[in-house]
Formats: sequence, C-alpha cells, structure tokens
Amino acid sequence: MPALLLLTGPSAGRRHDVLAEATIGRSPSCEIPLDDHQVSRKHALISVLDGQARIRDLRSRNGTFVNGERLVDEVVLKPGDQVRVGVTTALFEPPPVTLVADGPEKMGQVPIEEVLPHVGAAAAMYSAGIALLGATSGALVLRRLADEVAHALNADRAAALLGSSDGLLTAAVAGAEALTMPRALAQAALERKELVQTDDVLCAPLVASGGMPFGVLYVTRAEPKFSEGEGQLLAALGRLGGEAYTTVRSRVDAEPPVAALSGTSRPLRALLELARRVAASAAPVVIHGEPGVGKALLARFVHARSPRALGPFIVVDCREPADAVEEALFGRASAPGQPPVVSALLRADGGSLVLLHVESLARPASERLARALARRSAPARQGGEEPVDVRVLATAPASVSLLAARGDVEASLARALSGFELDAPPIRERRADVLPLLEQFAARAARRIRKEPPTLSPEARRLLTEYGWPQNLRELELVGERLGLLYAASRVGALQLPPEFQEGGDEGAKTLQGRVARLERDAIAEALREASGKKVRAAALLGISRPTLDKKIEEYGLAVERGRRE
Repeated sequence: MPALLLLTGPSAGRRHDVLAEATIGRSPSCEIPLDDHQVSRKHALISVLDGQARIRDLRSRNGTFVNGERLVDEVVLKPGDQVRVGVTTALFEPPPVTLVADGPEKMGQVPIEEVLPHVGAAAAMYSAGIALLGATSGALVLRRLADEVAHALNADRAAALLGSSDGLLTAAVAGAEALTMPRALAQAALERKELVQTDDVLCAPLVASGGMPFGVLYVTRAEPKFSEGEGQLLAALGRLGGEAYTTVRSRVDAEPPVAALSGTSRPLRALLELARRVAASAAPVVIHGEPGVGKALLARFVHARSPRALGPFIVVDCREPADAVEEALFGRASAPGQPPVVSALLRADGGSLVLLHVESLARPASERLARALARRSAPARQGGEEPVDVRVLATAPASVSLLAARGDVEASLARALSGFELDAPPIRERRADVLPLLEQFAARAARRIRKEPPTLSPEARRLLTEYGWPQNLRELELVGERLGLLYAASRVGALQLPPEFQEGGDEGAKTLQGRVARLERDAIAEALREASGKKVRAAALLGISRPTLDKKIEEYGLAVERGRRE
C-alpha cells in the first residue's frame, strides 16, 4: 500500500497510508494534517489511480517539492521519492517492517559497550571511523585524522598534509607546531601510492577510491620502532581518511545563482562592495532590513566570498518553536526512535552559522549561545564540549544595538554579535533593478514549462517600476514566476498585471514626495520619446545636464528606446 513516512517536521516519525486519495495541509480535515505555518490549509493532493500514486500542488502559498524540484504539474511518485511541504520532508513508500512477538528461543545478550573493540588495530579503526563520520567539514576531517593517527600509533608527531610532491600544504599536525618532511617520502606516497616505512617514520598516501593520492599521512616516533602491523594500520587510516574527506567535500552545495543580488542600482552596488570587504574578516555580521529584501541571500554572498567559502554553511531559523531551535543549535542525544541531532555550532566548524531572525531567539537559548560563542566551543556528540571555529552571520529587522535597547535581543548575545552590520535596501530604493530581476524570475519559470519568457509592454513596465513592492524581493519573485507561467511566449500588458499594480497601487505615490517623483519620471519619459531616445537632446528639452539625466534614468528604471517615436 502506498504510504508516506514523515522524516522531518512537527509530525516526524509518523506513517500515513494512502488508500485512494489523501490531502496534505494545515487543516485538521486533511488526511495528512501538518501543524506548520508554512503549509497552506489544503496544500497538496496525493491520489492513487491504476496502481500509480500521483501528487499535485493545490495552489499552495509556498509550493510542493518532489526531490528538490517545485511542482508545476502533477507527477507520478516512485518509491524512495522525497516530498517536501513547509518544514516537513516525507519519504514515499518506505520498505515495510513488521514487528512480531516471537523471537529466537536462545538469545545471548551482552551490553554493546562490552562488544565494541577497546584495544588493538580494530579499536583504532573503530575510534577513527567514529571520529571521521562525525566530521562536518574537510578541515575537521583532517584535524581528527591527525589526532586519531597520533593516538593509534602512539606517535610523537602526526600530520595530515594535502598537495603534490612539488609542495605540500600542512592541513593538520598533532604533537608539534610544525614539521619537515623528506621530499622522497612525499613522492613515493603521492606519485607511486606506496607506504614508506623506516624504524622511526611512516608515510602513507591519503587517497579515495578511483583516483590518485591527494595528500599524505606522516608519522614519526623515536621509540619503539614501527612494526609491520602499524604500517598496515596507517595505510588503512589513509584510505579511510581519504574517503571521509572526499565524502564531506562532496556534500558542500555549490553556490546557487543569487539573481536577487544582481543589478546595477547604486544602493545595491554600494551594499555588495561593502559586503565583499566584510567577507574578508572573521568578525560576526548582522544583516538587517525589511522583510523580503534578501537578507539570507546576502549572508550566503558574504560566506561565498570569505576565506570560509569551502567550509559548511549552516542555517538555523530562530522563528521555529523554542525547543526545536535549541535542539538545532546545541544538539541532543539519541533516544528510542530518534537519532541524535548534532549541534549546529559543531556542524558549522570551519564555516559560517547563519541565524535567521535572531530577534526571535528565546532568552535561555540566547544566553547559552552567547556563552558558547565566547568560549568558542560547542556541545560534543560524546558529551562535554569541543573547540570550534565558527563565524556567525545573523539577520534581523533592525540593527542589533537597537534591538538590544528595545529588549528584543538579549544583551550578552548582542555583545557576541557586535562586529559588522549590513543594511539591505528595500526594492523601492532599487528601481533600476526591478525589471531585470523580474524578467530573470519570469524566464526561470518559463523554462520549467519549456517555453519562451513573456515580453512586457511599455505600460506594464512602467507600472511594475512604479509599484512600491511592500514585500520586496519575495513579492517580486512570486510576480515574476506568475507572469512566466501564465503568459509564457506572449505579451504582458497592463491588464494582465494583478490589480494592485494598476494606477494608484503604489502607496508611496500618494505622498507629496511620491507625486513629485511620478511627475518627474513622466516628464523624463516624455522627453526621451520626443527625442527618439537621444539622451543629449532629451537633456536639452528638460533643461538638465546629460549626467543628471543618466542618474535619473537609472533611479527610475526607465528604458531608453532609440529610433522610435510614440
């Protein structure tokens, strides 16, 4: 029988069988109810016909995703597909497991701690495997690998090094501040995949399956001499470490295209220039601005251009329930039916931790987080604490000093976040970026249905540019996607725009400043039409200089069409 197993979200762990049809939504009347503010009352529908389960979105606000792709049309679900609505991820048709009362007549029962190896090579491999499986970044893999090698071989010094025989980069060293290594050993390990062993030195390649070594493990010990078995152990650890490093690096998501941070407006150019300078620092960054201006995208922009760009990028939304946020930040131990949750601070080691809507963080969690940041430590999986190197990027509606003064951010956390601040401008201050961004969003939506993007009439372009965009980039993206899906390969006039875009839809135009701006914009547009797009002539008609005209054209997002009079 088709079924959904909820993996994450408020109802994680529940299994829902699908007989003929099942509705997913926030309404209690749905067959699969989800208590999630990001889920619409009736969000998606799964129906079974001729043995096939199909899912379609019910025009939900935030969309339905199957294997990471947002649904446009109805699709057939296959075993193993992942369905995401809001914060809930569900696995379709997981393998059934039945619990029965009967069992073997004779069962040997031993506590698991007594079964696990404690001495010898098996214990060393077990310990290294646990340490490497828990590493969340390439840097942490190498650091733990050097520590495990030093402990397993009782070495004076151990190092994990990356690079080629022409030059090695010391990635992690245990037992010394620095070391020197004979070039011949590096060449043997890197170029010929050989284990090199002397009485007091071991050198093994760091390699993953299907390739040449990309680094080496180097160990020295004065007494006693290294045995043949210890050489085999180091070679095995080199292979295990190589696989772990490759796996962790493969999980690092490529930076997605950030269309919302592209544009030519002066406010955006100034913001991105400041963000590039801020990225070079390790100090915390607080990004503030109105809802929907792209604060989370700006946080990714800063991370991607920082020295931590290859490290993890971990996001915690502080608007989630307090228990869920505290669990995400600080982790929890495993329980029956619940795997352990690794602390976000630990997962972000060597990278960036993003706190979305930091003003929503509860006071106890704020104080605990401030202490952890001050100590540069995180709760370790095995208990206690572990040192971490994390840069915090936070988003908020206003500057952290103002939020602290109002009591919205706990004082100790405000001090921990003191560093740089970036003020993201609203879209109404980026008029020159409105049409290019909207056309990008519309083209992206049209590509999903394999059609050409729509074209905007001059009147539609004017209305879109003049609109106040109260929900900023979030609203701009939704409108662009709507136009791209509904009017692909056709012309969009003023009447095809939503009602709020018609004349008078811009609340800012009702003020004196807004009315003056509209008159100025209309006068410039009329002069450009009269001058057939020739800026020098248009400037003369308006009685202003050419540079001033260029500035006004950019400010109002006007399109200059040459050679045509209307």
